[in-house]
Amino acid sequence: MLTPEVMVDASPPLLLCKGVEVRRGLSTVLKGVDLAVAEGEIIALVGPNGCGKSTLVETAAGMHMMRAGSTSHVDGKTLAVIRNHHGHRGLSQPFGLALQKDGASGDELVGERLQIAIDMGEEENYSPTALEDEAVKWGLSHRLNDRIAWLSGGMARRVSVLAGLFPALISQSPRLVILDEPSSGLDRDGSRILCEELTALAEKGHGILVATHNQKVIDIATKTIEWVGKKLDTEAVEYDTPSIKAPSELGARAKTFRTWANILDYRTWGSIAANGVAGILTILLILALSVDDVASTAGASWMMTLLSVPAFVAGLIPASTLRHLDEQSCGRWWDAQSAGQLPLSPPQALPLVGAGLTAIALMTLPLPQWGSQVDGVIELSLITLGGLLTWLVSLIQISQWRLVSSLERGNALLFSLFLPFLIYPFLLWTSGQVSMLDAELELFERFSNLLAGAAIFLGLFLVLRLLRPS
Repeated sequence: MLTPEVMVDASPPLLLCKGVEVRRGLSTVLKGVDLAVAEGEIIALVGPNGCGKSTLVETAAGMHMMRAGSTSHVDGKTLAVIRNHHGHRGLSQPFGLALQKDGASGDELVGERLQIAIDMGEEENYSPTALEDEAVKWGLSHRLNDRIAWLSGGMARRVSVLAGLFPALISQSPRLVILDEPSSGLDRDGSRILCEELTALAEKGHGILVATHNQKVIDIATKTIEWVGKKLDTEAVEYDTPSIKAPSELGARAKTFRTWANILDYRTWGSIAANGVAGILTILLILALSVDDVASTAGASWMMTLLSVPAFVAGLIPASTLRHLDEQSCGRWWDAQSAGQLPLSPPQALPLVGAGLTAIALMTLPLPQWGSQVDGVIELSLITLGGLLTWLVSLIQISQWRLVSSLERGNALLFSLFLPFLIYPFLLWTSGQVSMLDAELELFERFSNLLAGAAIFLGLFLVLRLLRPS
């Protein structure tokens, strides 16, 4: 066997899958699979629908949990494990990826999606006209400022495939490109451009793994791997599993993702359109219950609860980022490019929405005697706490989404049943707000419940964040 770390006369493959076993549901789709993609190779995966082509492609990108084996990508001059059956997951050098679905949100601009692919390639010395030149070649130059949702299915597929090719197109060193049914939805001209691009990339030393039914793509492949019945016809790979594990640091990719998330939230007014409207409806519902009479008899704690409910409800509504990630396998594309370490957080505008809802509630709901003079400083404090409450609840919602999406079957468990556990810290929070306004209490008594509620919120977030299937 050849050990990649000590090889002198030959470069290691760009991709190495060794002894891979993957189950989907109750079925074992891949078992004992070895696969290597070397520099200059175009390997075509060919077989009937449902045989496991997409599963192998996605496993090669580090997207599936394994029952056995490992997937390694080249990292400089050596191979490094990006995922194995022990639960390790990491990142090596950038690679191109186009999934069977387009992997993009419909609210992204065409030019933005292509620029993101370039940024994720982490190549500094690329031609500044690379994006425009390729857009012209693919017939996309006149649509760069259009949203992807406005494109036809075929044009959207061109965007997805070109984005998958860009990390190799701009790189001077060999890169891995992984494509799942890239010609699906492309017309004759699009298929021709695809074949020309793949051939040119292979000639420059890039390695390509492509699952396809397209005979033209199969014809340009340097190697074809076929399924015979339910069995994959592959040969044993003469490389040992590397001992080096790829690190998990995202580097510049974290900034790229955060910028992407906030741009889409501002463009679609996502935090206002969903979270803000839910809070407004909550305020209107409270007003419809004729709380004027209640305010005169109810205690301060009850009224503070009503005052805080709109911000709480706004946090319970999934953040706009999650809705974008759920489109067309967009979240799965980002997951592969970040090794499951996406820096997910509530959009920048969401705490402002929570603060605004609290301000509206203060102006519209009747206020009892708080035990302290309600002046501008106290109102500003309550508004700030409203924004913080929305942010904390949304943080828990995001952690829950991250956990569910990392499972083999994202809908296997009804994690929404977890949400009632947020009621207790919410009540502690509102009780703490009342105590905070009572000047007769000692300093610790004034803030103890508020801090306890915040601590429970953060504790729930950490529990969900640390729960990761292996």
